Formats: sequence, structure tokens, C-alpha cells
Amino acid sequence: MAAKKKTEPTASEALHHPPVEPATPLHAIDDAALNVSYEGAFDVVQKTPEDRQEALVQAWVAHRNAAAVAAIAIRDDAPAVARKASRRAINVLKSRGVAIPDRPKVVATLGKPAFTIEARALFPDGRGAQIWWIAKIANTGGTDVVEVTTVDRQGIVQVNRGNPSAGNLRQLWAGWVARAGRAPSEMPLEYARKRIAEARAMTIARKAVLPMGLDAARELLGDGLLAKVAHPIEGEDLVLPTDEAAVKARMERSMHLHEEPEYASWMPDDAAGVALLQSINERVQALGIMPGISPDEEQQKQIDTTVNEAIDEAANAYFDDDRKKLYVARLRDAAWSLYQAGLIDRAVDSLLVGQAIEKAGVISDRPSEIPFIRGMFVKLIAIAQQRASAMAPTGTEEAERLGG
Repeated sequence: MAAKKKTEPTASEALHHPPVEPATPLHAIDDAALNVSYEGAFDVVQKTPEDRQEALVQAWVAHRNAAAVAAIAIRDDAPAVARKASRRAINVLKSRGVAIPDRPKVVATLGKPAFTIEARALFPDGRGAQIWWIAKIANTGGTDVVEVTTVDRQGIVQVNRGNPSAGNLRQLWAGWVARAGRAPSEMPLEYARKRIAEARAMTIARKAVLPMGLDAARELLGDGLLAKVAHPIEGEDLVLPTDEAAVKARMERSMHLHEEPEYASWMPDDAAGVALLQSINERVQALGIMPGISPDEEQQKQIDTTVNEAIDEAANAYFDDDRKKLYVARLRDAAWSLYQAGLIDRAVDSLLVGQAIEKAGVISDRPSEIPFIRGMFVKLIAIAQQRASAMAPTGTEEAERLGG
């Protein structure tokens, strides 16, 4: 994603271009345009010169006219400038607590399509697994849904098909908040189909068996061709900071991304995790510190230094070229989930971490220097310590074991 040269905004003013509440425009927007209804917004935009459309949307935001913003944001046939500005404005309004109205019911004279097809996806977990849904939803309330589970190093691993009611399908998606901390994100249909087609191609290339049900779901999944469709995050005009000091400051806080559901399960692969824990045990034992005996202050400093050295070595060895590509792709999907949830700052931080991983080298800008990366290994160590503490005998148990 090409960065745009501009004066760096403050952290709180976020990262959308242009600012949502601009200075007084050259030509005032009349009250009728400011207070236009959902139904009339499209006509107002069409009558507004292209160079004034962003100002119009900004004025709607300033007047909290969420209906007008929503009306343009959902229309693919709206002028591109107004449409993109409105889609950015939706998240700004949400962040201010403004309710975004649903699309009004279409009057009968316009005619309703017999069905719609929509796609959703859950963010990738720590192993690169993702669930994708493509649903054909009839205006009668019935659905035809295919659920595809992919793993970014394996391909398609599971396919399910079902016909829940539209209401039950929405409940299913909403239920993921309790299970994963975030509901599946809406995805452009063609992009979801592309990703499933890529996973299918990977499965075939690995000579693995494709799950049953893919061919039967062709109407939903498309023709399986690998279309050239950009990641949806690229169409949102997020402005990434380019000032070195600003980027460094954000990277220093990047470990906080692990507080988000998208990254809760992100840790190194099992083999790398086991190797790290073994390395730490060997290094600590080499210091002469006996297990089960609390170290003194000086010994604790030695342990901390040893653990940090082990993390540095493990992180730098872990991120080879293949893993860099995997994690950059995962970070983009996680950024989309955060963006859809209205967490714009966290979405931008995710993209910045991806950029840092892409350019990470062996001598300088190493992976171990990225706090987010260190966080993956720190979580692993913390979990191992918790498990060890839970398994350690209590004082009474130890006394009984020794015959006390």
C-alpha cells in the first residue's frame, strides 16, 4: 500500500485523509443538502461537483447525518470520491457513538432481487486457520450457506454446507463474539472467492485430498479461477505515517496489539516454541540456579538477560522469508477485522508491523527488535510458567512426599 506524503496528524486524529471536520469550505453547503434523507442522499451527491463531494460528506459527519453517509457508503454505483469518503466516515461516526441506520426496505415498485449473496470471514488464528462463509440469502428468509475452513500452509481443510434461516445465520455469526472475541467481518464476495480458490489450488499442489462438497457449492464459490482482486484494506485509503520517529513510536507500542482478539492466539509454531523453552532451561541451569529455589536479585537479573537473549535468537531464526510472507498476509487480514470493528489505530498498527516484518534483516531491523514479535514469544513463556506453577506440588504435598 503506497504511503501518502502529508503532514503527520496527531495520534488522536487518526489516520484517515482528509480530516473529518475541515475548515470552512469555499462554497457553503445549504441546509437542504446537510439534512438530506437516506433516500435523497444519492441525488445530492450526483448534483455535487467531484471536487466538492468529500467536503459534502465531511459536512454530513459534522452534522451527524449518519443516514446520508450510510446511503452513499453502501452504493457501489455512487461516485468513487463520495463513496470512499462515506465508507471512511462510517467508522468515524461509530467511534463517536453515532448509530448507523440500516438500509431502508425497498418499496415494492422498485422490485426486490430474489436473493443476495454475501461473504464473511473470521480473522486468522495463531496457526493461520480461517473460516470463510459465502451465503445466498433469499428474500423469503431462506439461505444456502457454504462454510470453508482454510489454513494458509495447507489449503482447504474442511467444508460444511447448510440451510439455516437468515435469522439463525446472523445469530451464528454474532455468536463468534463469545467464542473468538470478534464477529466475522464482511468481505467483498469476489475477494472471498479468490482466497478460497487459492486455498483449493494449494491443496491440489500438495496432493492432499480436497474435502467433499466443494464442487456442489460451485454456485456460491464461483468458477474457482484465481481472479486478480486486491485485498479490501487497500481500498480504504488508510494513511500510514512515514515519519521515522512516528513509526518508531507506534512500533514501540505494538506489543499492545496482543490485547486484541485477533492476536490472542498468536505464538510461534510448536516446534519453535519447544526449542525456545528448552534453550531457556539449559541456559538457566548453566547459571547454576537450582530449580525450585527462588533466585536472589542478582540471579534474577542474570535470568532476565538470559531469557531475553534466547528470545532474540529464537525470533530472528523463526522469521525466515517464507514466514515473513505468511505473517504479513495474516496481519493484513487481522487489520481488516480491526478496521471493520472501528479500531482504526489498531488496524494501522497492524499494517505497520507487517511493513516492519517485510523489511526485517539479519543485521539491522531484525525481527526481534519489533515488540509485537517479542510479544508472541513472551506469551509462550508466560503460559509455560503458568502451567509449571499449576503442576508444582504445594508445600503440604511436598512435605508428604518427603515423609514430613
